Amino acid sequence: MRKTYLLLFALLISSSIFAQQRTRSFMGWHLAKDAPTKLNELKLNLGTTIFGLFPEISYERIISEDFSLGASAGISLGDEYTLDYALTPYARWFFGGSSTNLQKYGAGFFIELNGSLFSRDHLDIIYEHSSSSTFSSNKTGAGLGLALGWKYLSKNNWIGEFYMGGGRDFTNDSGYPRVGLTIGKRF
Repeated sequence: MRKTYLLLFALLISSSIFAQQRTRSFMGWHLAKDAPTKLNELKLNLGTTIFGLFPEISYERIISEDFSLGASAGISLGDEYTLDYALTPYARWFFGGSSTNLQKYGAGFFIELNGSLFSRDHLDIIYEHSSSSTFSSNKTGAGLGLALGWKYLSKNNWIGEFYMGGGRDFTNDSGYPRVGLTIGKRF
């Protein structure tokens, strides 16, 4: 009976020792084990805002250490960008990077799968005998696409990311761009 109590006491002590462990090792790198309390991100795409007059705001939720879901919405303020508006939900899978990036949830190199609902001006040209006429129409499109990128997360939870990709428009037999140079804050 005394040996049973001694064995249970030893198991209780050993389990409490391992409960304090905050990192785990993988191929020589120490990875974070506990999830952070700040898992939401709000970002602004500076690339399309400055160069294309297409402000795009994104919200992203970190689901696990290597997976996140988000959505971005943008609207055109001029004729410089190819789209009039876009609503783009996406899923990101994070992997690779240095040992410091693997200690951060939702940071480092990522592959993004996105879908988009957007509108763009479409220029139609009609030829009749010796003359032609053009008119512009607004076309709505929907499609799926991929993007590759890198996200940096600072110690103060500021975010900087760069991504590039595109998608296939299944309704109009064309494509759409997915590019960004964003800054934001994790909260």
